Amino acid sequence: MLVFSFVGYETKVVHVENLTFLEVVLEPNLEIEEVTVTKKDRGTYLSAMETIHTERIGGAELHKAACCNLAESFETNPSVDVSYSDAVTGAKQIRLLGLDGIYSQLQVENLPDLRGLATTFGLNYIPGPWMESIQVSKGASSVVSGYESIAGQINAEIKKPDSGEKLFLNAYVNEHQKWEFNGNTNLKVYKDMLSTALLVHASGLSNRIDDNGDGFLDDPLTKQFQISNRWKFTNYKGFMTQAGVNILAEDRLGGQVGFEDGMTPTVSNPYGISIKTNRVIGFLKSGIVSKDQRTALAILTNFTGHKTNSFYGLTDYDASESRFYGSIILTRDLDENAIHSLNTGVSFIHDKIDESLYGINLDRVENVPGVFAEYTFKPIENMTLMAGIRADSHNLFGTFITPRMHFRYKLNGHVTFRANAGKGYRTANVITENNYLLASYRQLAWQDKNMFEEAWNYGLSVVQDYTLWGRDLQINTEFFRTDFQSQLIVDRESSSTHVILSPLSGKSYANSMQFDVRYQPVERLDLLLAYRINDTKQTIAGVLKEMPLTSRYKGLINLNYSTNLKKWMFDYTAQFNGGGRIPRPDFDGWQSSVTNSDNLYEFQPYTVMNAQVTKYFRYWSIYLGAENITDFTQPNPIEGAENPFGQSFDATNIWGPVVGRKIYLGVRFQLNYK
Repeated sequence: MLVFSFVGYETKVVHVENLTFLEVVLEPNLEIEEVTVTKKDRGTYLSAMETIHTERIGGAELHKAACCNLAESFETNPSVDVSYSDAVTGAKQIRLLGLDGIYSQLQVENLPDLRGLATTFGLNYIPGPWMESIQVSKGASSVVSGYESIAGQINAEIKKPDSGEKLFLNAYVNEHQKWEFNGNTNLKVYKDMLSTALLVHASGLSNRIDDNGDGFLDDPLTKQFQISNRWKFTNYKGFMTQAGVNILAEDRLGGQVGFEDGMTPTVSNPYGISIKTNRVIGFLKSGIVSKDQRTALAILTNFTGHKTNSFYGLTDYDASESRFYGSIILTRDLDENAIHSLNTGVSFIHDKIDESLYGINLDRVENVPGVFAEYTFKPIENMTLMAGIRADSHNLFGTFITPRMHFRYKLNGHVTFRANAGKGYRTANVITENNYLLASYRQLAWQDKNMFEEAWNYGLSVVQDYTLWGRDLQINTEFFRTDFQSQLIVDRESSSTHVILSPLSGKSYANSMQFDVRYQPVERLDLLLAYRINDTKQTIAGVLKEMPLTSRYKGLINLNYSTNLKKWMFDYTAQFNGGGRIPRPDFDGWQSSVTNSDNLYEFQPYTVMNAQVTKYFRYWSIYLGAENITDFTQPNPIEGAENPFGQSFDATNIWGPVVGRKIYLGVRFQLNYK
């Protein structure tokens, strides 16, 4: 007796009497209707499968806030801190593992980006609505990605030409009258094999806001326009290629309220800052997989051209950069069961920076060919050992070796243990990474225009996944330590007339311990609780000191609730930032509203709250939110604002928000291919 059955059809039993062919027709079971299984996407995930400790941020998380750009995408994230670099340019910086964002490798679709001249303002160059997802990896990453990752790696995935999104539009405006428009569309050019995407972005702020009454704009006046065209081809036989180009133009105008575009920077005019940027990026990625799926070859390349013309008060700063990156990667499973696999390849970096400051030429050319190999051993599904090494030859700093190791073991299906250790290097762009410090009376002083940084990073993490009262519970505990052998130190304390940029002479380290819990206490309500302790110290002027302007701890609460069928979504985030140290130059003319203790300034703990409500319709949604609900701002963010050309002026000692409460409204429209 043969029994034939399938979901949605009546079961039929056939008696086989001989060896002739059978024709069996199943009749539909009309009593069974369509069943849709749904589950709430909580937006962020700590992967139990990845060898490297990685947090994945998806589209659901990006919709919890306005997410106007990459920097603002981390407002609800427990691992990445976002703050202003200064009080006049609007530049934002991130911190990971207690270290500035320059120690995290920033990538776009696994290609290095947002470095060099893009370091200061690069986080504003990737619009939030363009992004499909973000991956945050902590500690030294794979050697395949390069030698620059020290604290971690942040990779942004842009929406693909062959995604199901046919048309997406987003418009945003806040109470300061900053507006933004984003749009993207996909087109299938030839069947499902060749597709293209067009992405556009435009934003601006022309309203002069000075809520704290210090005579300076709280937010600089800005105009930014971007356009990107991307292509993707796949033959569904193992070959795929992607290519695209992105063009950006941005103008920033900050300083005193009375400063106008076109004014000559003189002491008789109001203090002003002008930054004009033009940037173009092109990329090409191709890959081919063998028929037996055991071998793959990938080619990754991108080119960046960047030009900036700017002045900060009476100081001119002009720079341009052209950069090429290319790599060829061969991946091979060494046996049929993929227990042993190997990644190997070569890479090349060419980076040419032309810049001048105070009439001093700081031009530099870097050429770095490299070779790498990474072995992965996976004897069982629950254990992975990955060991890699690369060698690079730098035309300025010689040949150096980068070893890295990652280990993952999953115990009893609930507990995932990870350990990693590795070395990282990076070229310290002495001026380009610190040009925001020009918003001060004190000049920059440096010993060498070319400096190389070197550090070890070690990490341990334990991720526990359980089911509590029928709902998923995830607990994460992690500890990372970074030890610097060489580092560029920004010394704001030894001189009353200069900010000194000098090589490390002594110890420098960062310890970061984090604990977070993700749970759904009731249906459709996601809860995230996190707490992190930072212990970051540097040797400054011969004394081991706490790194200035860094919070000693951070706590975070995020609540996200969706109604049935996701017609409404409510999101609330509270950030609890610990106190820290403010650097104080030792001279009598300095003025501050904070308490002086042993020639050190301290800022006190503070809290920032954000909230958003979203109403969903079939093809579109509307969202209303508020940032910094309690309207907390750093007191006296610009020292000596009454005399910006005097010796007390400094707009760079920023530890908290410089802009108060902002209420915003936005609308999204999305049309997908059926």
